[in-house]
Amino acid sequence: MSFAAYKMMHWPTGIANCGSGFITHSRADYVPQIPLIQTEELDSELPSKRGIGPVPNLVVTAANVIEIYVVRVQEEGSKESKNSGETKRRVLMDGISAASLELVCHYRLHGNVESLAILSQGGADNSRRRDSIILAFEDAKISVLEFDDSIHGLRITSMHCFESPEWLHLKRGRESFARGPLVKVDPQGRCGGVLVYGLQMIILKASQGGSGLVGDEDTFGSGGGFSARIESSHVINLRDLDMKHVKDFIFVHGYIEPVMVILHERELTWAGRVSWKHHTCMISALSISTTLKQHPLIWSAMNLPHDAYKLLAVPSPIGGVLVVGANTIHYHSQSASCALALNNYAVSLDSSQELPRSSFSVELDAAHATWLQNDVALLSTKTGDLVLLTVVYDGRVVQRLDLSKTNPSVLTSDITTIGNSLFFLGSRLGDSLLVQFTCGSGTSMLSSGLKEEFGDIEADAPSTKRLRRSSSDALQDMVNGEELSLYGSASNNTESAQKTFSFAVRDSLVNIGPLKDFSYGLRINADASATGISKQSNYEL
Repeated sequence: MSFAAYKMMHWPTGIANCGSGFITHSRADYVPQIPLIQTEELDSELPSKRGIGPVPNLVVTAANVIEIYVVRVQEEGSKESKNSGETKRRVLMDGISAASLELVCHYRLHGNVESLAILSQGGADNSRRRDSIILAFEDAKISVLEFDDSIHGLRITSMHCFESPEWLHLKRGRESFARGPLVKVDPQGRCGGVLVYGLQMIILKASQGGSGLVGDEDTFGSGGGFSARIESSHVINLRDLDMKHVKDFIFVHGYIEPVMVILHERELTWAGRVSWKHHTCMISALSISTTLKQHPLIWSAMNLPHDAYKLLAVPSPIGGVLVVGANTIHYHSQSASCALALNNYAVSLDSSQELPRSSFSVELDAAHATWLQNDVALLSTKTGDLVLLTVVYDGRVVQRLDLSKTNPSVLTSDITTIGNSLFFLGSRLGDSLLVQFTCGSGTSMLSSGLKEEFGDIEADAPSTKRLRRSSSDALQDMVNGEELSLYGSASNNTESAQKTFSFAVRDSLVNIGPLKDFSYGLRINADASATGISKQSNYEL
């Protein structure tokens, strides 16, 4: 038997997963800035400055490395911004002159992280509860972590493994699977779900009260807050529910009990048979009872395109779920549905029925998405383009989906929103970017002729670039005259579709690689008489 010795010279830097949550601090730790008193005579015409609010932590994983960052924000007129020499180069947005990522802790794990999720128990802005991190490893190992103030680092609160001999029946005789475990959590933090072995769903029930190493009163007295914990777990065999090929799942908003929507394919198809069999996917919504360990089916939608692969939960008060495919985007809820065709390859179930089409052609396979607002989602495509999806909602039902295009960015591997003014683009192929965004009413800009400012987010982070987008489709009234008195005016609905966004790169995480090959040898102008440390400079990589 032979052994090889090696030294890790540079740990992985390509971001595979990212998430945001209140890990090292709570929402109550945020101290809001006292707004300036504006006089009616002078400042009545000026727009009000939007507060940035509590800023959560950024959690990233790169192969077997996990890092937690805190976002440092420099507000306009602060001491840090005055002492900085780059004030003139920075773009002022929502009263913020700069934002940077500060590393809190860095850990090297004993396995590659397959999936990451943040377990949040929510609460008001004065809540002292903190969030926990759920990590999933091959084949079915789960770790739950929280931040401990006493050691200023992470500690494990629970570990779950479903690989022992008593769990071998979950594999059903298979030894390899197409992908690793996938973790998702309930928006209200009541439970989490982990999809393992293709068709086995592990439900992790979250504890409702705080439980720490010390009592709850002592925890509050010491200035800390207790984090979300996992109380118990049980397994749901999706094969018993007549689900054969699960593609994705998500927890949706707006239900008393946790509701999980699962995207699965009842009958497989392939490119050669798309002309005969092309709408083979469906979604099923299960109500998860963590106490009774029951999961009844409450609603479902069939005849979705075969290339649908991702689910995106629409935040409250709209609710529902978006089904993202390579050529179409579908919205479904318990009471309404609509669709949007993205290119010429999109086909409807009935050829006689034409789908609404976007104003430009785009393919959304291998895309990643996050929510900037309750009705606006940001999607990063496989080509690096950023696309904004607006859910046009009249207060009662979703009328249609609106798609607009922004400027190119890095090729992302994951994306997450940080607070209400920042988002993070994680990349395995380029530098990961921290971007600030702001939204303004588009009525005044559109009336005067909005000019799009094109820039490249992929450029260096210090040279801050700004991006704007405008609505893609012609605006039209969405309600008739009878509904105006009950559901608001048409002008308000029109303005909701005219939102304009501006972006500014605030910080970046440098990525080395990916490397395809390398060589090591003497330089051309090597010094043969060099000795000692200077001799090492004769070699190049």
